[in-house]
Amino acid sequence: MRVVPKARGNVSSVVRRDDTGLALYAARAYAAGEVVFDFKNISWRIDRDKFTVEHTSGAHLFHPLLAKISHGCDPNGRLDVRGRVMVAIRSIAAGDRIAVDYAATERRISHPFVCLCRFANCRGRIG
Repeated sequence: MRVVPKARGNVSSVVRRDDTGLALYAARAYAAGEVVFDFKNISWRIDRDKFTVEHTSGAHLFHPLLAKISHGCDPNGRLDVRGRVMVAIRSIAAGDRIAVDYAATERRISHPFVCLCRFANCRGRIG
């Protein structure tokens, strides 16, 4: 398993390959409500793809860390696309995979998939 440390500003995470592909994991603990990272330097894309996040305006933004966030039906984080921050919605321990519910930002999933989150409330197919 290849581990790539990331440390930019308040970001403390690692990218690892797991059963979902490349995923972002917490390198330190985060409290509920704490900003996990910001994504101020983004690029805008005309078309949605599996690496973009839909902005409330309907446009699609790309940031390398956002492209690594996993989906979870019971997520530990949420994206504030207007403030361009990822916020912990509950405690995240060091070593936890960082996950958001893709349905919270996307009106349509560009690449539907079978969810592998393994939470009790897993919706199965996303998109």
